[in-house]
Amino acid sequence: MIACMMLFSTAMFAEKGDTWLGGGFSYGLSSDYKNFGIGVKGQYELLEKFRADAMVDYFFRHEDVSFFDINLNAQYLLGEDDFHYYPLAGFCFLGHSENALGFPSTFKFGFNLGAGAEYNFSDKVKVYGELKYQIVSGWGRIIPSIGVMFAL
Repeated sequence: MIACMMLFSTAMFAEKGDTWLGGGFSYGLSSDYKNFGIGVKGQYELLEKFRADAMVDYFFRHEDVSFFDINLNAQYLLGEDDFHYYPLAGFCFLGHSENALGFPSTFKFGFNLGAGAEYNFSDKVKVYGELKYQIVSGWGRIIPSIGVMFAL
């Protein structure tokens, strides 16, 4: 994992790539809790088929539980032209709240594993769908998400 982070930091300064910003909707699924979420997402192309992806999500209160998470993932693009699919792996920082105000009271680090696909409508607009599993002690869950991104 440390080697991956070193590769991110080296590649980030080695070549300027495409930058995208957007957002979407997520749904956190666990046997104990389910939450609808909304988030902001950014992507930066590090190499031709390798990019960094950052996302911040807030999962609304449901049955007195809400979540806030920050994700940093690496994606390797496969596919051609306007349609791409990719495996993803990375880290997450998850805040958990069971208080009335909704502010996170407990925080944990974890890992993300998943896959996604995207379709470019133009050079400036694309839609995406992802399915990832957050591996977090006591809070592991599956998170499907969809959204739209805009080139900067």
